[in-house]
Amino acid sequence: QIGVKYLDQEDQEVRGMPSSITDYAQVRVEYETLPGWQEDISKCRTFEELPPNCQAYVLRVQDLLGGPRIRWIGVGSGRADIIEFIC
Repeated sequence: QIGVKYLDQEDQEVRGMPSSITDYAQVRVEYETLPGWQEDISKCRTFEELPPNCQAYVLRVQDLLGGPRIRWIGVGSGRADIIEFIC
């Protein structure tokens, strides 16, 4: 799931940080659900080696951010376990 929007009690989009902790506690997240993947991605070193659903997830996040803003994709717990993503 990807959190795509924050909404207040009246279902109005919240575009900034609420001014009080009480207001913040009332905010809920609207999610978009995408298909997942079961494949091990820890050995992937290029975007093309990622499973198709993983590629779609990354591209959807990038789309939601408004353009090519993703630079690295973590594929494991080590410092070197990243894919440099240049779109």
